[in-house]
Amino acid sequence: MVVLRCVYLLALIFWVGGMVALGTFAAPAIFDVLEAHHGVAGRLEAGDVFGEMLRRFRSFEYGSAAVLLAALGTLTYRGPRPSVLGIRVTTVVVMLCISLYAGLGITGQLDGLQAEMQRNISSLAAPNDYAVRYESLYAQTTVLLLVNLGFGLSLIYWEAKARIA
Repeated sequence: MVVLRCVYLLALIFWVGGMVALGTFAAPAIFDVLEAHHGVAGRLEAGDVFGEMLRRFRSFEYGSAAVLLAALGTLTYRGPRPSVLGIRVTTVVVMLCISLYAGLGITGQLDGLQAEMQRNISSLAAPNDYAVRYESLYAQTTVLLLVNLGFGLSLIYWEAKARIA
């Protein structure tokens, strides 16, 4: 049981820690450095780099969710039921749904927008239209990352609360 709880906590901490690392350190550093060196083109390049980082992190998120759900399910049948199990399971499922939407829905829209920009690069009469759409999708991704971070922190809270009680 202790090993299973450790696996649960490690998956949770790596998922939440990865979100913090990407949002707090990686994204600002990438955008600051590339934009400083290459201007607007650097910002687009930074978006490509960070987008690839997010794509790679998505599979890690999905794997973490599977580990969390498997651990919670096994803990339910192997010993005393963890406190507020329904809240924990629901929170992980909501986090997974948010990650899937951000990873499949928004990333697909960003890829489509970039392909459209590249096809129309010679006839871009209003490049600001693309910038507005791109910034909107980027803002949605940021909000979803923050929402998931909040849910992840709530799971850590429930685990800490269970240890104190």
